[in-house]
Amino acid sequence: MKIHFMKDEALTYFKGNVDANLQNYLCKDNSWIYERYAIYKGEDESPFAEFKFEVPDFQLDMSAEKPENTDYNNVQILYTALKDISDTQASDERFWVGLAHSDLWEYMQYRCKLKIDDIVANKIERNYFFSLGNKRSLIVHPLARMWWVGRLIYDSHKKEHFSALEYMKIDFSTKVLSLFSSNFTNNPTITRSILNAIVVIELNGQKVGRSAYLEIVRYVNLLGGIIILDYLSEEELKEKILNHYCEVHNVSFNFENEESLSTIEQIVDNSQIPYNYKKDGIISKQFVAAHV
Repeated sequence: MKIHFMKDEALTYFKGNVDANLQNYLCKDNSWIYERYAIYKGEDESPFAEFKFEVPDFQLDMSAEKPENTDYNNVQILYTALKDISDTQASDERFWVGLAHSDLWEYMQYRCKLKIDDIVANKIERNYFFSLGNKRSLIVHPLARMWWVGRLIYDSHKKEHFSALEYMKIDFSTKVLSLFSSNFTNNPTITRSILNAIVVIELNGQKVGRSAYLEIVRYVNLLGGIIILDYLSEEELKEKILNHYCEVHNVSFNFENEESLSTIEQIVDNSQIPYNYKKDGIISKQFVAAHV
């Protein structure tokens, strides 16, 4: 599959003329982009250029009535397809603006929920371009955000590459903003340690709400001021987080006996658990191992 980025001159033109093109963002297809750019250039020239290598074919999930409910699936789909691009390429506004205006135009229409009575320039600038500075735009732009979450969470050493994503299935955007506002957001090992620890906590019946989540993030930030987190393995940091949580909340966890394993089905929505991990209503050790 060939994908496209937006040329420098085209980016400058479209980003500077959002108000003039506002109603065009309600169009079902993106043919207007080619027409407007041809008029601007005075010749038939595409505003896009092909990315230098092809990527596996992919189709983003647009099945949910609430588009945000597909973010969990789409992180996995998008990052798996684009995981071979570099961090530099994934930080380039031209790349994400190009995809938003070309190959993934239909998805952007679905995700941004644009309506004729409330379409404003600010919403277009925030979702289709980088308008908040490069770093913050990477977590606000719908496509860039999904890729960078995948970049932090993807674990090539596990069979379930995105197991750490489980906690972010609900309230995805809010948790992403909290995660990326921390000091360790460029370290996938630390991010996975936090999210995998939370998965363990929730498998044991403890609901990790916003305040508990932020408490864990604060703890890791404080820990980073005492020791060099990069020296810890993912498992070592996860254990420290779990010990801290147990101490603060006066609870204890144990996955070593069948009794505790058998109660997990009461904690986790069975619809989220693959069939081969269940037997007679009991969640197997393999499920726990794959997800923690």
